[in-house]
Amino acid sequence: NATVSVLNCNAVFPGMGMGCRMTGLALLLLYGAAGAAQLPVPEQLHLAFTNKTDEMLVQWAVEQGEDYPQAVVRYRVAGTKDWAEAPSEVTLPGPGSYQNYRTTLRKLQLNAKYDYAVGWHGEEASFVQSHFTALDRRDTSHAPRMAFFADLGWTDDQVRPFLEEESAAGALDAIVMFGDFVYQDGGVGKKNHENAWMRDVSRFAGNGSVPIMVSPGNADFTHDTDRGPGFYRYSTQFAMPGWETTDSLWHSFDIGPAHIVGINTELIEWGVPLPEKLDEMKAWLHDDLKAAAANRANVPWIFVHYHRPSYSTGNTDDIPYKKFEPLMYKYGVDVVFAGHVHNQEYTLPVFNKTVMSGPDPARPYHNARAPTYVISGNPGNDEETNYFARGFDPWTAWRAYHYGYSVVTVTNETSMKIEFVSTQLGGQVTTAFELSKDVSCNFGDFCTHQPQAPPPSRPAPRSILAGAAVMKARNQRNAGNEAVPALQVKALQNFYKATQGEGWKNNANWMNGADPCSADAPWYGVTCIAVTERTMLHLATSYGITAVQIPSNNLRGTIPDEFGLALADTIQLIDISQNFLTGALPMTLLQGLPKLHTLYVEPATDEAAYRLTGTLPDDLGLATGLPNLRFLGLNRNALTGAIPGSLGALSCHETGATADMKKFPDYPTLGGEVACNVWLEGNNFTGAIPIELCNATYLELFFLDNPLTCPKGSPPCIDVLYKHWPEGCRNNCTPCP
Repeated sequence: NATVSVLNCNAVFPGMGMGCRMTGLALLLLYGAAGAAQLPVPEQLHLAFTNKTDEMLVQWAVEQGEDYPQAVVRYRVAGTKDWAEAPSEVTLPGPGSYQNYRTTLRKLQLNAKYDYAVGWHGEEASFVQSHFTALDRRDTSHAPRMAFFADLGWTDDQVRPFLEEESAAGALDAIVMFGDFVYQDGGVGKKNHENAWMRDVSRFAGNGSVPIMVSPGNADFTHDTDRGPGFYRYSTQFAMPGWETTDSLWHSFDIGPAHIVGINTELIEWGVPLPEKLDEMKAWLHDDLKAAAANRANVPWIFVHYHRPSYSTGNTDDIPYKKFEPLMYKYGVDVVFAGHVHNQEYTLPVFNKTVMSGPDPARPYHNARAPTYVISGNPGNDEETNYFARGFDPWTAWRAYHYGYSVVTVTNETSMKIEFVSTQLGGQVTTAFELSKDVSCNFGDFCTHQPQAPPPSRPAPRSILAGAAVMKARNQRNAGNEAVPALQVKALQNFYKATQGEGWKNNANWMNGADPCSADAPWYGVTCIAVTERTMLHLATSYGITAVQIPSNNLRGTIPDEFGLALADTIQLIDISQNFLTGALPMTLLQGLPKLHTLYVEPATDEAAYRLTGTLPDDLGLATGLPNLRFLGLNRNALTGAIPGSLGALSCHETGATADMKKFPDYPTLGGEVACNVWLEGNNFTGAIPIELCNATYLELFFLDNPLTCPKGSPPCIDVLYKHWPEGCRNNCTPCP
């Protein structure tokens, strides 16, 4: 017997309890027949919908080899005895040293649960088994619950254990990803990391039990020496509806009352020389959306996902806005999902940069008169989080830096909900909004404004019930078995009062007398989970508040000095950015917090009144300051003084990696380094950029729009991948002393 272990979740993410044990699966592979042990074990199992609701496409991969037996999929309705067998229809050379197989299972019994197994014909011991439900996607009474996100890397991925938990519980009907996968093609001396990434994807999709639907991004395009430009790895590892003619570069499918379209932004611009594919996609997109608009009486919701965003305060590209927005409005698309920028954001209903909310000002998403645009682009990758370049635009509804993913629930024909899940809060929902309508559509050239009858009362489907159970289990897991120290509770209460908590957008359970991390009524944006960043396991040593994450929540007022002091023993993450805070940035948030790895305090607006004042302490990066700091986001404030040279003492280098980090399966996160982000743009810092920064490694150093000078002497070769520096400091680099 041989056991292939899947990620031991508890080892790298302590505190997940039963949810972790459910997802720390092991596939037991029995090698009984002579010679079977020599055959490669099928892996990377994943599913996809096809153009027919009674079909399911099964995909998997093995190490390349010759003279393998016929690859097959066996399947049967769960609980029955006899297996049907379907041969692999396609064999493709995969990335690295792998080859990929595809088989379409046809004429399935709708809404039946199936067991299936992939392996080699005649080799009984070679099969790896999974399961799926043949959902009747034409049933518009079904309320699908799906995960949506983009930009998932192989390293520094934060969402994996949470998606594993959801999939294992049966809480997801599909996982939708919109581009930029792996992030490490052929890099940093690794071999076959595209396949390692695909193993992770298979695992968080329930080991091949939840369909995965995708569209490509810029990181999925390659210039192959032999084959020329194309999306080869992407098109090999994923097969979408119509893949035989489209290479999976665009597709659509129906699920319950929603029509979901995936397209390829990279064909529009950015030097992708595939004009014939672009023409095909344009013609197909018009036809598909026109047909969907005509079918709104039956399928009233239309979603589109693509990689580069049309609306983003963290991205300056306007090509998607110019090329795609007219089509989204013309055909009445309800929601457009994108990534590319590694953060989270959503808009008010908007067209041509004009807010077009519904007629009731208190309900902007009810009978909206334009699409809503959602960015869910920060599940974690080795490029880390992207900053917001400016304050809120008029159409900005909410934005945040947190790691996580979105959950889309199409409740019925007249209502749907989008939730943003934060991994740093232990999988809690940080914000949510609902769209609703009384007619099939409210805008677009083909909109008939046909009244939509109120849906009848229906029992909640399995996925929604399972999703609620998962969220309840997370609250229980985050609560722990102790009470939050009274000093910390008092500090949170004072913070609430000082920042006008009664006027927050969301103040759920604050000031209710219960423990902030209680299982039944946790305070919004607060957690006591042991680990808020999966590569910083060593910080979890005592119980108490580990994260306060309440961005874009209409906080107004000053930050009390005692806020940081009271949390010092346990706090790992503070994100109070995108709010309307005033006064000075307390020194108690910049010193004496030995476990703090993330501090985001940026204003929601560029107005002077909401730019915090103050200085950075000389010991910021030392043991008496924030010695474990990895993310410092203080852009667009009014801070003055010098940038402290002690930032060069941060553990942003190989020797700064803890033993726990090195045990983490994805380590190293950046070419062998533990990299840091320091964002100080748009302040009033003066003096020279400190030459001591040579002593650390950074992913991003953003110092633009400060009256700074170059380091004294020659500009040093500070080890940074992305930098925004004064013009004269960018080139003519000499080695650090």
